[in-house]
Amino acid sequence: MNNQICQSKLTQLKLFKSTSVSFLTNSLLFIIVLCLSLLSEITYAKPGYSADTIKLVYGPFNCSLSVDALETYANTGEITQELRLYTKFLDEDTLVQLRDWLQKRFNSNHVKLSRFTNTPQGEKLLKELGQVVQTHSERNGFYALRSALVEAAAQPEGWTIIDAIRQFPTDSLQINTKDLFQLKDFWQESSQVF
Repeated sequence: MNNQICQSKLTQLKLFKSTSVSFLTNSLLFIIVLCLSLLSEITYAKPGYSADTIKLVYGPFNCSLSVDALETYANTGEITQELRLYTKFLDEDTLVQLRDWLQKRFNSNHVKLSRFTNTPQGEKLLKELGQVVQTHSERNGFYALRSALVEAAAQPEGWTIIDAIRQFPTDSLQINTKDLFQLKDFWQESSQVF
């Protein structure tokens, strides 16, 4: 009888041991898979935001324009239906200037541009431009502009305004249209920098 009890206890112990080992093995495997999943999430770069919409703001009024509509106009001269809503307020000379401005290719070294944007003169220029090009309502676009310009300038074939807009680190950028003509002055003054 004692022998049977001992046999029974040994069988239970073996069963417990194999169940425990199986549980530990499965738990360890689960933890390894979980860690690898988290590691892959952390190490693989994911695309960040990039502006695909431009919000034009004038006081309490605002409207949106897709970057694609501007890019189509820059590349082909075609005024899409979406862009037509805005261009009907512009004369022919202004439209030609807009297209030339959108097509202008800047050749600048992104490292030098980054260094310049960290100088007092570069920061002043970007802060002034950031009053017009904003990340959100009443929020200066200084840091987003710095990031977008440096990223765009990293393209070996040069960059355009459209490229810089696409590098803007939010899903849209806001243009304070009351101060829009400052952009023209900004690019004329700083075209030799970029």
